[in-house]
Amino acid sequence: MMKRNEHGHIWLDKVQAYVCPSYLNKDNTDFSDESSESSYKLYQKYYGGSTNGIKSEIRSMIFKLIEKDNYKKRNLIKALREQYPKVSSNIICRIIKNYLNLRVLEIDRTYKTKPFIIKGKYYVT
Repeated sequence: MMKRNEHGHIWLDKVQAYVCPSYLNKDNTDFSDESSESSYKLYQKYYGGSTNGIKSEIRSMIFKLIEKDNYKKRNLIKALREQYPKVSSNIICRIIKNYLNLRVLEIDRTYKTKPFIIKGKYYVT
């Protein structure tokens, strides 16, 4: 029985990582030869280290935090950094900045002294 994660990727003991089943072929399923292992490491170098999983978690957490309470931009970043201490603050700031540029998030200008982050015009559930 193969160990799988929530995305359906298969755990391989040889490389100590989850691998997409579509990447595996019938000849090199266990990375027994040198060329398949080196190609996997090359793949991991450019694509495997991405934090798309954690980024999607951060994106969903932004909206959960906004629904619960009012946050100014800096306080929202601080709350997210406390939730995800291993993630660089640059990633969190970039996600918020991109959402603000796309107007998925907006800064509420109703009151001058309370510039809270709110769901924007182009927020889609």
